[in-house]
Amino acid sequence: MRRVPETKISVPELPADLVHRPGLRRELDRAADVALLCAPAGYGKTTLLADWVNVPNDSDTAWVRIDRDDDDPRRLWSAVLTATARCPSVPTSSRLRRGPDDAGWDLSAAGSPEFLTELCDALAALPGPLRLVLDDIHEVTHAATLGGIRSFLRDRPRPITVVLAGRLDPPLGLQRLRPEGRLTELRGDRLRFDREEAEALLSRLHLPLTDAQLDRLHRQTDGWPAGLRLAAAALAETSDGEAFLADFSGDERSVADYLVGEVLSALPRETVEFLQATSVSDTVSLGLAGALSGREDAGRVLAELERRSGLVRPVGRNRGVWRVQPLINTYLHAELNRSSPHRIAGLHATAARWWLDWGRPAKALEYAARSEDPPLLATVVRQVAVPLLVAGDLAPLRRALRASGEAIVSADPWLSVVAALVAYAGGDAPAAHAAARHVHLRWPADAPAALAVLRAAGEELGALPPATVGADPGAALGFDDAGIDELVPAEPAWEALVESARCVGRLRRGTDPLLVHRTAEGARLEARDAGFDLLYLQGTATAAMAAAACGDLRAARETAAQGVDFASVRGWQTSPWALECSAMLAFGMLLMAEPEDAGRLAADGLTHAERTVPPLRFALAAIQGAALADNGDRAAAIAALRRARIALGDSAAGRVEVAVAATAEFESAIRLGQYAAARTVQCWLDERLGETAESLLMKARSELAAGRNHHARATLRRVLDGQVPVVLPSTLVQALLQETAVAVYADDRFAAWKALQSAVELAEPRDLFRPFAHAGSEVRELLAQRYGSLEVADTFGGRALAVGARPGGLESVLSRCELVVLSLLSSLQSLDEIAADLTVSVNTVKSHVRSIYSKLGVSSRRNAVLAAHEQGLVLGVDADGSGDLAGAHATSLPGFATSTRFIQHG
Repeated sequence: MRRVPETKISVPELPADLVHRPGLRRELDRAADVALLCAPAGYGKTTLLADWVNVPNDSDTAWVRIDRDDDDPRRLWSAVLTATARCPSVPTSSRLRRGPDDAGWDLSAAGSPEFLTELCDALAALPGPLRLVLDDIHEVTHAATLGGIRSFLRDRPRPITVVLAGRLDPPLGLQRLRPEGRLTELRGDRLRFDREEAEALLSRLHLPLTDAQLDRLHRQTDGWPAGLRLAAAALAETSDGEAFLADFSGDERSVADYLVGEVLSALPRETVEFLQATSVSDTVSLGLAGALSGREDAGRVLAELERRSGLVRPVGRNRGVWRVQPLINTYLHAELNRSSPHRIAGLHATAARWWLDWGRPAKALEYAARSEDPPLLATVVRQVAVPLLVAGDLAPLRRALRASGEAIVSADPWLSVVAALVAYAGGDAPAAHAAARHVHLRWPADAPAALAVLRAAGEELGALPPATVGADPGAALGFDDAGIDELVPAEPAWEALVESARCVGRLRRGTDPLLVHRTAEGARLEARDAGFDLLYLQGTATAAMAAAACGDLRAARETAAQGVDFASVRGWQTSPWALECSAMLAFGMLLMAEPEDAGRLAADGLTHAERTVPPLRFALAAIQGAALADNGDRAAAIAALRRARIALGDSAAGRVEVAVAATAEFESAIRLGQYAAARTVQCWLDERLGETAESLLMKARSELAAGRNHHARATLRRVLDGQVPVVLPSTLVQALLQETAVAVYADDRFAAWKALQSAVELAEPRDLFRPFAHAGSEVRELLAQRYGSLEVADTFGGRALAVGARPGGLESVLSRCELVVLSLLSSLQSLDEIAADLTVSVNTVKSHVRSIYSKLGVSSRRNAVLAAHEQGLVLGVDADGSGDLAGAHATSLPGFATSTRFIQHG
């Protein structure tokens, strides 16, 4: 016999970058009979066994690396004998010690029953256990050689553990050992590196990756050790690792060469063709594999590939879906795309139809978009778009539309309407507008009923502009039209979409808000139960706005909060309906005199509203500006509100949002003495809404500041008598509080008490604390008299009194000169005496006094001093309103001496 090469029977050297796998080594330690390592090339079978063998234990190991020449019983068993002879535990007296050179071994009969009997007897006589490793067992294919190994496995003495490693399942009848627990198996799913092992390998190769890059590479290779090594080698030579990983696949040159040479070349041609046909899908079910390959025995082929090669593995426990090794799959897909692009398009179309028939809309869309078959894509979209839309599963629709390209989408009305709805629901108003243009340009005169219904739903929801009668034949369809329900497809998703859109339209057109609220509440709860999550969010926004329109601000806040939380959980913060909920909740917090929370909610909404419709951005900006004003930062509020008005331009905006912005900016301008700016915003409000209760309140505020109390009272009477429309829920409360102040100025205590009581009664059911926070000193004095005791502190009036102290201090409202004059108003000096004390003219003092009254919203010296007391600037205020400023005003007011000089030179 030819001498056995040393390298054939030596345990391979371990690589320097070895990743130890103690868990798998322990499993091999527990193998008392036969162990099988079966996986494709590059899964580290040999390395794992070499690492296992190198760990000291009580067993010797005989190692044989099999090649094609060993498919001969004489060569194979000669190598086994040689490897056994090298084991230290084999005594010198044993025949095995002399290996194949012992004259007693008849190698011409190697593998025969007689030969194997002698071998087993010799092994049984050994003093200790022995492990026999047969590496690359897949190289053995000859029936005689396989028969000899099969007989040896059956008859060998039990202290002998046999370990088989190969790329294919050897036909040795190992399945008989499974039921008896005598077979230990490590296949590709166990041999693949997990994420931690992949990280350890790349670290040993001095290739640090970010967590995201590591996750991507591990996913791309499916933990295939050889794939990780090949990728690492290529990564080391590139300057742009991120770009490399983005394009990395089995088609990368070094990977492709390895796959072809080590994996695919060993497979039958028909098996490679089967894998190539199924390569259009990352995972395949039995049915899809059959449809793509045209083979009725697809299940058998997949099972055989798993059992014999490990190239595929089942996904999940039911073994109904299979995953081909990703790098092999991507290589075969790239090769198919190069050799037969038309065939690959046809395979995508086949997959689309199969997924559609099996009720998997997202998958059907994915493959229809790849099929380069516009009619097929339109067919799939018609069937699956609405169910995906109402569920909020926008990503498959977005990907399919993007993959199809603008030319295909813009040419098909179905695709354009869906594109507009998807873009709008995702918060991309410009994209929705662009798609809507295509709808208008391509709208057919004989549009199908379902398409007309879908367009009408998009119009009601705001995704598309209303159709123009005559310009779009057959498009001007209203949901309140007679017979509309007969046109709606009889499917739950369609019916739910139409009902939600109908609620939005009715609320916008001024239908009874109580009816709309009841309908919207029912629709959103049904949507939730049906799993129509996006419709649930949309219905929540509608229900919150309808509740506010009914005057039920508590319900509006609670409902809006549910919408904000739900959108946050689903990651839908950019949706216009999520932003509507944010705006409604922020507005509710503003009315409750919680400007910090209101401002935070509005600011957070604005961060997600970059591409939403202008009116919605304006609404959030208006609430944010009003919150700034309520927090005392009036200069920042004016700047923010002015920017919001400019950004809105000529775009339409809601009446409530316009009124909120205008009133906040007006009040801030008045308090800062910017009277021209106040007049500008008052004119803007009149231009937008016409004469409203809010604009009349502005007028009354100006009249009070000018001391024309009689005119102010007449203006307020028009508001309170309902002669003009009221926009904001807090306006009538504000009007009553101003009426209270006017009555105090007129020394009509009865009227003042009556107006204040009416304000409290009107505000309490709605938690309208904000008007009381803005109330003047004279109103607050009455509140303190009525609700200042502990017994009533927990009533609405008591809480209104508690929120009334304006943040920011008078220093943020009054100039230094006005603060000096205010400090002297708390004394008993007349204005002439104050002027003499400051060495300025009495007219200068009177000008400052008028400005102080205007900014503080008061009309008397006493109430100006009370306002100063509320801000902590006055140590004490007597019953007659007199008092002294802290530190005789000089130590408390910054820049007093400088301010005096300003007055003197004024």
